Parts: sequence; structure tokens; C-alpha cells
Amino acid sequence: MIEPTGSAKMSRPRRQPFAPGVDLLNRVVFVLLGLVCLGGGAVALLAGRGVFGDDVAARYGLTAQNRSFAAEHVWFWPVAGAVTGLVVLLALAWLWLQKSTGNLPGLYVVDDTFGRVRVNARAFTGAVEGELATLPGVRQVRARLLGTGKRPLLRVVVTMKPSTDVRRIRADIERAALPHARGALSRADLATEIQLIPHPGHGDRVY
Repeated sequence: MIEPTGSAKMSRPRRQPFAPGVDLLNRVVFVLLGLVCLGGGAVALLAGRGVFGDDVAARYGLTAQNRSFAAEHVWFWPVAGAVTGLVVLLALAWLWLQKSTGNLPGLYVVDDTFGRVRVNARAFTGAVEGELATLPGVRQVRARLLGTGKRPLLRVVVTMKPSTDVRRIRADIERAALPHARGALSRADLATEIQLIPHPGHGDRVY
């Protein structure tokens, strides 16, 4: 179970993975689409079985009258094209939202009447990756800054070399890397989720 943690002064961590707003929107949309498809399939199956009467079961999906409708009405294809274009635009907008599923572009470390100081997320995560990459036994590091300005979350995936001591890597990260990251942002309460991967197919999460 994933439990992001911050400083010792923080309240009990949440017992669920961090879920940005876009993820919640995706779940709602996919559930609704699933219900619509399930309902349509159930109605079609019941109609084919004669539940709604023999006339409905024997009826063709497209009659000759339906097929001639488009030819008799000049507005049909323009409307069909407009609806198709709208669907395409909505799909593109949904894909665009996936680019920012919780990623923070930056974080203000000072925000008062005297001014604002903003740390770029890419520069910050790059520094975290660079520091962790210098630890003995580390093969690859990926870091992301997620959440909101009030509740940021640093998520790091560390891939280790074969035969590396997982406990030693964890101790090094907790003793040096995490305090440095929190100090750079002036956020002692920065929640952190680190996943250690000793080898492909097996992982050990540190919270």
C-alpha cells in the first residue's frame, strides 16, 4: 500500500496512492462510457432474444427508409461532419490533459509581501536525480514533482544494479537525499514516495 510521507510533524499519511484530478476525471469518463456500452449491449441482446417482441427482434437495424434519409436531406452530412469534428476535438483535449496528470511546473519557496521565489520543477527533479545517481549501486533515477502548491509530492523511481544492498540504498536516500530535497524547497513537510527496483520484475517501495 502506498503511503507518501513528509516530516515527523505531519499527520497520519493517507492510505491510498496519490491520485491527481485528471486521473479522477479519467475514471469517471471511463465508468460512464462503460455503463453506456454495457446498457446498449444488454438492450441489443434482449431485443435479439425477443424480449421486446417478435417485431423488434426481426427488425433490421437500418431500413431502406433509414438509408435514403441522408440522400433526401442535404443537411445530414454537414451535421454528421460537425459532430465528428466535435468528437475529435474532445478526444484531442482529453489527450492534452494527460500531459499534466498532476505534474507541477514549479513550486514557490517564498511567497510573501516582499516577493515570490519559484523553483522550476524540472531543475529541481534534475538535481534530485543527479544526487541519487551518484550513490553506489544506483543504475537509473527518475523523479517527478506532483500534487499542488500546498500539497506537493516528490515521486522517485530508483533502479539499482544487481546485488546492491537495498537497505543501504534506502538509508543513504533517507539520510542525505531527502533532507537536501526538502531543504532546497524550504518544505520540511514535502511528502515523498520512493520506489526501489533491485532488478526487472521486482520492486521495493520506500515511504
